[in-house]
Amino acid sequence: MKHLLNAFKGSRPLKINLMRAKTYLETVANISITPDLKAASVNDMLELMFGKPRQMEIVGKKAIIPVCGVIGKGLSEIEKRCNAVDLDDVAANLKEAMANHGVDEIVMEFNSPGGTCDGLEEVGELIENCNKPTTAVSVTECCSAAYELASRCERVCGTPSSSWGSVGVYIAFADLSEAYAMEGVKMEVIKAGKHKAMGLEGTSLTKEDKEYLQDDVDERRDQFRATVKRRRLFAKDEDMEGQVWEGKKAAQKGLITHIIREITDVVEPV
Repeated sequence: MKHLLNAFKGSRPLKINLMRAKTYLETVANISITPDLKAASVNDMLELMFGKPRQMEIVGKKAIIPVCGVIGKGLSEIEKRCNAVDLDDVAANLKEAMANHGVDEIVMEFNSPGGTCDGLEEVGELIENCNKPTTAVSVTECCSAAYELASRCERVCGTPSSSWGSVGVYIAFADLSEAYAMEGVKMEVIKAGKHKAMGLEGTSLTKEDKEYLQDDVDERRDQFRATVKRRRLFAKDEDMEGQVWEGKKAAQKGLITHIIREITDVVEPV
């Protein structure tokens, strides 16, 4: 669980619904895998908690690529079993579908609150430059990093109750300096570089640190909006300030293109 836990608890820019990230961390923290457990028992336990891992399917002439769970890159197998999706796998699926002469359309099925920023731009470009028609669909949620990927597709389809948007970026630091002080501990940092050791436990961010981080998230947010507006021509900046919109409202805001009744409206062969 090292990659995602470090990203969520560290100083990495994140594109994920804040409460969903918190819930995910709490769920993962309660998983207990002891050395005496056999692999089969671990698999059974994780499957009971998170369900079976989804794989790409070919339905008729459509490739269905699942993007289900918290998004990351370079994840371990245990992370992927714990309701996380690796962008390396998504990229591999896209390339396989593009090379398959029996596939006429690529459908990306989303059920994700978002995740980390690593690898998003590269996979997004792969979607946008795809040599076959692309459709994003969700009957649950497609937010933040997941929506950034979905917005790259030609069509974006959702049910009335599905959730979309959450366009934004954040970086979280826990300032424990007062807690350290109450314990009689003072953190002394010897460093070279104005922003080196920024956010080290027991210290506070300086004004310059905060300005540097704010510039970073602003730039990433602006890039996120620009990415959406390349294909979602009617989307407006004021509707991309971190809000989450239900399907019908998302369609009114120009964030999705079609309202569907159920996923079979998109994925069934024609």
